[in-house]
Amino acid sequence: MSGFRINGRHINDDFPYLRLVERSLPHPEEIPIKDSVIGMHGDYDFAIAIYGERLLENRELTYVFTGKETNESRRLFDKTMLENWLITGSYVPLYDDKDPLYYYLARCVAVELEADNGVSKTNYNIVFDAYPYRIKRTTEGSPYWDDYDISDYYQETKFEVNGLTTITLINNGTKGVPPEIITSGEFTIIKDGYQYVIPAGRITIDDFRLEVGNNEFTVNGNGTIKFNWHKEVI
Repeated sequence: MSGFRINGRHINDDFPYLRLVERSLPHPEEIPIKDSVIGMHGDYDFAIAIYGERLLENRELTYVFTGKETNESRRLFDKTMLENWLITGSYVPLYDDKDPLYYYLARCVAVELEADNGVSKTNYNIVFDAYPYRIKRTTEGSPYWDDYDISDYYQETKFEVNGLTTITLINNGTKGVPPEIITSGEFTIIKDGYQYVIPAGRITIDDFRLEVGNNEFTVNGNGTIKFNWHKEVI
C-alpha cells in the first residue's frame, strides 16, 4: 500500500484499485512581520522578536491517485464515497506512508476528478489543508529504538525529585511546544524568571514552553515529575 491513513482507515482499504502516482508536500510559506528600522540595513523581522520563532502559513498537501474505471457513473460514485469519508470534521492526524515517524494535522478540502478515457485512466486529486509542522508520533524519551532516526535525541523525561533540582530538557524540533506535565504531588517550576505551580496529576500550561534547543529550569517538590511532548519539525 502507498498513500495515507486518516480517520482510522487507509485509502487502499476501501479503494484498493487506486494507485498513488504523485504527492506534493510543499514547504509552508512564512508569515513575515517586517518593517524597516532607522539606522539599520534591510528589514527587521518582528516575528522573531515577538514570538521567538518564525510564523508559518498552513501548507497544502496534494495526493494524486490513478484508477482504471472508465464508467462515468462509477467514477462519480467513487468520488462521492471519497468525499463522504474525507471531507468531514476538522483537523485530524494524517499519516503518510512515506513518513512513518511523523504525521500531519490536516483536513481534506477537495476531491477533484479528472478522466482520460482514451487511455482508460482516471486521476483523483485529493487536497488537504494542513498545519505547517509535522508532528512526531511518539513522545520524546521513548524507550523504543524504532521510534528514533538520525535527527532524534534520546533523553530522560521523568525525574525523581527531592527538594530543589535543576533539569535540562532538549527540544531538537523546529518549534517551541508546551509539554504535558505529570506529577505525583505539587511542584513549583521556575523557568526564565517565571514561576509555575504544578498540582498533582496531569496539566499542560500554554505559557510553559520548551523552546527550540536547551531548556534549563528548576523544580522544587518531592516525588516524580514527567514531561511529555511531541517534537514538531518542518
